[in-house]
Amino acid sequence: MVLAILLVMGVLALGALVAWVLAIQLSYRIERIRRPDLPRPRVVITNMFATAFWTGEAKPEERSLQKQLRLRLGVSVGCFLLLALLSFFLPLAGREDAPPAGAAAAPAAPVSYHPDGTTLVYIRSNQDGSLPERILVHIRNPQELHVAKMIDACKSAAYVTARFAAPAADATSAEALGLIGGRLQRDATQLPQAWVDLATGPARTLAVRLGAQDAEPIMFDAPPAPWRMYDFDLAEFALFGPRQPKDFTFGLALAWPEDDAPLLRILGEARADFLYSSDKGAKNHFRISGPAFEDTRAGSRGGEMITDAVFGHVIEARFGLPNHPGYANFMLKLLKVSSGAEGQAAWRDALMRHWQGCPPPA
Repeated sequence: MVLAILLVMGVLALGALVAWVLAIQLSYRIERIRRPDLPRPRVVITNMFATAFWTGEAKPEERSLQKQLRLRLGVSVGCFLLLALLSFFLPLAGREDAPPAGAAAAPAAPVSYHPDGTTLVYIRSNQDGSLPERILVHIRNPQELHVAKMIDACKSAAYVTARFAAPAADATSAEALGLIGGRLQRDATQLPQAWVDLATGPARTLAVRLGAQDAEPIMFDAPPAPWRMYDFDLAEFALFGPRQPKDFTFGLALAWPEDDAPLLRILGEARADFLYSSDKGAKNHFRISGPAFEDTRAGSRGGEMITDAVFGHVIEARFGLPNHPGYANFMLKLLKVSSGAEGQAAWRDALMRHWQGCPPPA
């Protein structure tokens, strides 16, 4: 209804303008009959209404032109009056077109996920490029991630897996139900060493077990939902990163393997404030801050993050807070994304090549 009224108003506006211009032209013709000394071809300002409705003595040809002028003025003024009338109906039509209160909203566009087997390759380092480590994020399916972290071939490499609940309509709300940390073995499998499991209920907790899956758990209060493991190098975003250009929040925990450090640090809430989109909307830029990045000595140690607008994965991130011992800060850069069979092959080959040709263990 609103569109139809707008179209009619557009036609009326055009008709009013054309009739008005033609009336100006005709009024000048009449005035030139009355005053032959008027300049030609230049147009002078005339009082169209006085010319149209003048009742004095007039020549025959002038009377005929006066009737035409009155018609054109009537059309123009009539169009303007109809425009004014329709402008009052336009808000009412907008209300009719709006869905009734309580009606179900239109379904949101489906969330896009990387195909199973996709592998994303990153470099994590300090912001000056020092201490680089290659991070491979492998998507087994929308509920399972595998991540390998490699510095040099033939040297110990981390292998971490995560499982998630079934994805929700809002991808950013999903969180890990459990993580298994371990080392990459020579047959490209994982040697499990640590388990972190989320328990929800009256209280959200993280249970950490070391050495064996049935070991006595060490309990921690879980970060705000949806929680992310900071030393997992933002891998969760490959599945559950933001697709929309809007603010969001998440919680952070951090394993800090130093002798005198707590086994797990609960950093708290992180805020992602949307800044702008770039590359014709293909990338979203966020400012990252919040209690998770506050340092009592250094102040805020957040930064900025760029994500893919379709799949949500991180393209680049720079934070002041390091996520591993020995680092001064944090930088993550995406190098390549391989999908489907190509991703499967990239993941398998990277794990096998890491130990290929290496001397046997002592």
